[in-house]
Amino acid sequence: MLPAVTISQLSFSYRTKPVLRGIDITIPRGSYFGVVGPNGSGKTTLAYLISRIIPPSAGTIDTHSNRVGLVLANPANQVVSLVVEEDIAFGPENLRLEPEEIERRIASALTNVHGQYLRHSLTTAISGGELAKVVFAGQLALDTDVLVLDEGTVMLDPKNRRILLDTVLELNREFHKTVIHISHRLDDLENADAITALDQGTVILHARGVYDLVRQMKEKPIPGIEPGAHILFQSFLKEQGISADNPEEAAGKLAEKIDMKR
Repeated sequence: MLPAVTISQLSFSYRTKPVLRGIDITIPRGSYFGVVGPNGSGKTTLAYLISRIIPPSAGTIDTHSNRVGLVLANPANQVVSLVVEEDIAFGPENLRLEPEEIERRIASALTNVHGQYLRHSLTTAISGGELAKVVFAGQLALDTDVLVLDEGTVMLDPKNRRILLDTVLELNREFHKTVIHISHRLDDLENADAITALDQGTVILHARGVYDLVRQMKEKPIPGIEPGAHILFQSFLKEQGISADNPEEAAGKLAEKIDMKR
């Protein structure tokens, strides 16, 4: 599989304080890639480096000519206009695109995030999940290939968190956008194809998805990271060989196993 982003021996320091040291990561094109780590592990710095907001102190980041967009933890920090369509138009207008092309991109981006109804709304009058959709639409309007999501659910309630996660998954699965989802919550990364764990500025684990990460964490815990009840239960079911797709069926099979052990 072709890479979307290749990170080689990447290091970064704020003045004399090392933040990242010797990071090597290859992110496949079209993948849903998770990065997890406790507060202070260097996750947000990595997001800024991949997005070219700051330059590395050493090492390289090759985005293979892919266009990279960043979605911040608080979507409100990325909104620049009072009206949704004007906010989405801001990037394409700065690219000096023709009005017809800007109109096409606004309509297409809102359709892709199921946000057509938001077009004429005030950005101050919509929910957190809807605001996240607007920010994603703004990145899509720039024809972004790689979406870097930095702690995107931290400011959202459960309903809006679900909206955001569903939107991210659809952009990855249906529109083949490469997603780099950076979080300290493992339940945010349930759909990730692969996950890299950071601690104190270095890579400490690579995993084939969240359940492989949970398995590895039993032997090598990551400070400050807890899987959460949902991920732990799903992981337990998988260890028992029980499919978790149908909760009622899974509960029945689990009860049968418990009865057999009595």
